[in-house]
Amino acid sequence: MKAVFLCAGAFGLAAAQQVCADDAASSLTRAADASRTVTYQGIAVYRGGSDQFEVFKVQHRFQNGSERERIFNMTGDPVQLLRTDDRVIWVLPKGQTVTRERPTLKGVLSQLSSERVSQLAAWYTFVDEGSSRVADRPCNGIMVAPRDAYRFGYEVWYDKETRTPLKISLVGPKGEILEQLMFTEISFPQSIPDAAFETEIDTSKFNLVTKSEQPVNLAAKPDDDSGASQVAFGSLPPGFQVVSREHRPLPNGQPGQMEHLLLSDGLASVSVFSAIRQPSPEKTFSGISHVGSVQAYGRMVGDYHITIVGEVPSPTIRLIGDNVSPVFAPDLNGAAVAPPAVRNGP
Repeated sequence: MKAVFLCAGAFGLAAAQQVCADDAASSLTRAADASRTVTYQGIAVYRGGSDQFEVFKVQHRFQNGSERERIFNMTGDPVQLLRTDDRVIWVLPKGQTVTRERPTLKGVLSQLSSERVSQLAAWYTFVDEGSSRVADRPCNGIMVAPRDAYRFGYEVWYDKETRTPLKISLVGPKGEILEQLMFTEISFPQSIPDAAFETEIDTSKFNLVTKSEQPVNLAAKPDDDSGASQVAFGSLPPGFQVVSREHRPLPNGQPGQMEHLLLSDGLASVSVFSAIRQPSPEKTFSGISHVGSVQAYGRMVGDYHITIVGEVPSPTIRLIGDNVSPVFAPDLNGAAVAPPAVRNGP
């Protein structure tokens, strides 16, 4: 009889834990939705690796089914992000380019839906972190903890009243904070005028980089009309798959092309760049490197230079880099030679 009660207690505990996990997952979905559909403005700070610290003014409006956002830094070089739905314009000082290291409040949560969160449950657990205060507002917290060593964790604190995320942290394997984006001031006006989303910068003295940020679809196969993929993977970390592919010409008029493959598990992402030709292989990046939480791995594979970059643990970068290989070899003119079928998975 005692065993029966013990089994019943264990079953009840497991059921309660599952309910808590389901509640946390639902809260995460609602916080992601609020990040898109709530109008807010305020001051946010970003803390990254190598003592990186930046302060941003953020204005975000959802009106008549359309989303507009303006983020500009209040420290360092003047940089602005202007967003209208999926169209993003970076306003950058001359000579600067857009990199993964540039923080945005949309990054982690922007593409999460209830379906995506359900898929993530295979690779992450969701834990209720209780209550706290951020920007002088009551908040609830959710921990998105990895189930293995191939991804980092995420901690999200969202406003109790509006469910808007107010603090997002990237968490390392020992619980250390690798990156953090947090509001220090925030308000929720009924509306924000159109003028607030226009830049006052003389753009003739700046670079304008326009991007279209399409949602990642884990169920769809990458679609690219520029030919077969240059590289394939003998093995990938569990849960990661190729979700997009694009080809670009090499800089400075060099012959050949650069391919960019984006790998994702639905939350974490890794970029794989392959150059079809490199005239000076000895000058190319080789080995493992990192800046804060961003890991990079470069190597030569035949006539290709491969670079893997992502906000994931180094074993993930290493596993991807060690298992990438060319699908075909370039000829002397940089043209593809008879590619066989491509394998984008283990």
